[in-house]
Amino acid sequence: MSGILAVAGVVHLIAPNVFKPAMPPYLPWHLTIIYVTGVLELAAAVGLWVPRLRKLTAWCLVAYFVAILPAHVHVAWNGIEMFGIRDPALLWGRLVFQAVFVAAAYRLTWEEQQR
Repeated sequence: MSGILAVAGVVHLIAPNVFKPAMPPYLPWHLTIIYVTGVLELAAAVGLWVPRLRKLTAWCLVAYFVAILPAHVHVAWNGIEMFGIRDPALLWGRLVFQAVFVAAAYRLTWEEQQR
């Protein structure tokens, strides 16, 4: 998960326009949000490797993955092409994949409790 977050964070920072179509129109400051999410993803990628921060980072990721869900719904609902994906089934499938991320982050919180 750390690797995926690191790559996504870097892409948010070096190619923010890629994410602009995913931004729901009711949100202000699209570019700022994109940059902030990139920084958050990079911070989380690092935080997962720091034992003292791992549990907090995992809980923050649960909240983060839920918080960005409206952008994924916006993309699927409006048939917005993202990363070359146009097929409605695949766009809606990204929502399922988002649920996998939420579950994986939650599992990390549980694993930390077992240590």
